[in-house]
Amino acid sequence: MQYEISYLFYFCSTMKNSKHFLLLIIFLFTLFTSCDKNEEVNGEVHTIKVAALLSETGALSYLGKSSKAALEIAIAEINQDFSAKNSPYRFELKVYDTQLNPTIAVQAMQSIAADGCKLVVGPQTSAELSAIKPMADSLGILVASPSSTASSLSLPNDMVFRYAPGDQIVGQAMANSIKSEGKNALVMISRSDVGSRGLNASIANHFASLGGDTSFVAVFDGTTTDFSSVITNVRNQIINYQATYPNDQIGVLSTSFDETVLLFQQASSDSILSSVNWYGGVGFYKNQNLLSNTAASQFAVNTHFYSPGFSLPMATQNTWTPLLANIFAKSGENGDALTLCAYDIVKVMAKMVTQNFGVPEFAAALRTSFMNASNSYFGVTGPIQLNTNGDRSNGTFDYWGVENNNGVYNWYFVGQSQRISR
Repeated sequence: MQYEISYLFYFCSTMKNSKHFLLLIIFLFTLFTSCDKNEEVNGEVHTIKVAALLSETGALSYLGKSSKAALEIAIAEINQDFSAKNSPYRFELKVYDTQLNPTIAVQAMQSIAADGCKLVVGPQTSAELSAIKPMADSLGILVASPSSTASSLSLPNDMVFRYAPGDQIVGQAMANSIKSEGKNALVMISRSDVGSRGLNASIANHFASLGGDTSFVAVFDGTTTDFSSVITNVRNQIINYQATYPNDQIGVLSTSFDETVLLFQQASSDSILSSVNWYGGVGFYKNQNLLSNTAASQFAVNTHFYSPGFSLPMATQNTWTPLLANIFAKSGENGDALTLCAYDIVKVMAKMVTQNFGVPEFAAALRTSFMNASNSYFGVTGPIQLNTNGDRSNGTFDYWGVENNNGVYNWYFVGQSQRISR
């Protein structure tokens, strides 16, 4: 075929002075563009593998399940669009349940690499992302997390992208809000993973820059069930602060996940701990397990607890409202902005594939192509504006607390942060 094309163009070149030359060129252009289209419609379909690292059975399983549903919906839409446009590409999704365990995430990445997959959505936590990052970088596998926030992973020229605002953005928003409520002292505790510690440190640093007093008193892991030592440390530090500040100027911050339910349950009988306001991180946003624990929920009510979640833009409400309804119908879980970040990620992957006629082969081209596709995309979560390190560069956060309605506990909207850009 290549020889025939070369011959025809050589033949054309000999006719440059012929009055039929232009007509022949038009005929050849029509012939070959028609062949290209027929090859695209009738040729082989190219399957592009997309892997997802999600927690379906461990902590934050609500986010894992809702994100899986969001990805399935997105990929069905993408493949339908590919088909309608006679594109030869089709996405194929494979979900790996990591249970938020970095070791399991690494094992999954080994399987993903062996399968020849170059596109990964997830994982959900910074601890998992930190564990798989060396493999992603060395093998040129693009990894886009919908919810990792640790600033320690914000590095240039790597294969890692994050669609959730990072801990510096969340930390500044939370510190501003807590300080604006009149708090001057903050007792800090945290889960031991890199994301929770990073957010805790960011809030502390921004709060201190506003003139606030901070004290980090305890750390625990995701398997902790006895919080007695943590409670003692928090209690003692509150008492220390009470020598300087009234109770309404003292707060407690816990950046943690599902284990917060047990922490609250065990803290609920302590009058000192209940006498000040408590705050959470993004890992406990609208946690559904809390609502089924009466003692823990009432502690949240008594301490006016709230935690931040990435806010969805009103400009896209007509899109995300029915989409979240479909996600709930499919998964039985309430999705949120982080769920829809997963949806946006795979949509941008499809855009990149269309623009590049497939997945770019080399790591540098893959990284650049995904960055460019992201920064020119307006998704259901709004404009995807990534900084030079591949992280979302701005965010607004909704604050949700717990209320008691005649013995029934529910999350309710408390307020919203300022928009932060970095």
